Amino acid sequence: MSVGVESGFSSEEVLNSRFPLHRACRDGDVGALCSLLQCISNPADLSVEDTFYGWTPIHWAAHFGKLECVMRLVQVGCGVNSITSRFAQTPTHIAAFGGHPECLLWLLQAGADINRQDYVGETPIHKAARAGSLECIHALLIQGAKADMRNAGGLTAADLAHAQGFQECAQILANALNLQQNVAQSHNGAFLNGMSQNGGHALPTIQGRSFLNGVPNRKRSFEGIEANPLKKARPNVTGGGHLSQHTYSESPEIISTACSQLEHQKSVKAEQMYDHTLYSTMLLYHGS
Repeated sequence: MSVGVESGFSSEEVLNSRFPLHRACRDGDVGALCSLLQCISNPADLSVEDTFYGWTPIHWAAHFGKLECVMRLVQVGCGVNSITSRFAQTPTHIAAFGGHPECLLWLLQAGADINRQDYVGETPIHKAARAGSLECIHALLIQGAKADMRNAGGLTAADLAHAQGFQECAQILANALNLQQNVAQSHNGAFLNGMSQNGGHALPTIQGRSFLNGVPNRKRSFEGIEANPLKKARPNVTGGGHLSQHTYSESPEIISTACSQLEHQKSVKAEQMYDHTLYSTMLLYHGS
């Protein structure tokens, strides 16, 4: 993406002067954000896209995992399905690519479209696969993401994870794809024999309703959860293919001041939620 830095000004100066809402969301500066929101008289100001990435304030908050900023913006009218004009990406796409499962889950529970396709036909689970974010992949699958959706190039999320060298992600996504296909076929009566071998029980769904071995998936409120450190699968190959042209370049001057905010202490509530999520996913895709 092109970086729109005005002549004679650094990117940080441009961000501060022209896009203060975006800067507050990048830094997770809730106080500054609330002050700025109180001064807004035109709702259109909430959907202004910056000249760096073409993102609105909520896209910035989602990319940097600033959950409280995301919540504040939604409260004042920002849409959870708002799309960028250039790449047709929602905050959910951005949160998935950024590796922020807390923001991702909150957006989904607030009504975000989990299978929304962007300008290259990619859904949030494609973005999580590109980034190798195991936690985002787990969260999306449990919430009902379709693992069989293909982008404009005909690739599934599993294909993308494999191409990027994230083999653990690729295996989980491939298992999910097979399970979803089996469930769909079982609903059409094609797997009645398999059901009888399974004690007469239908295969488990992955739409947030039931799990293998009877482990329930309870929807939770994620208000107040602090961001967890980003967890990515470790690539098994070196020098893997680069991301497509819509991968987000980062201006060092913009990103450097945000680095200190990226590490947050895990809250007990967040740990409990992830223990439940990961355990449930293990049972769902790998059995007891």
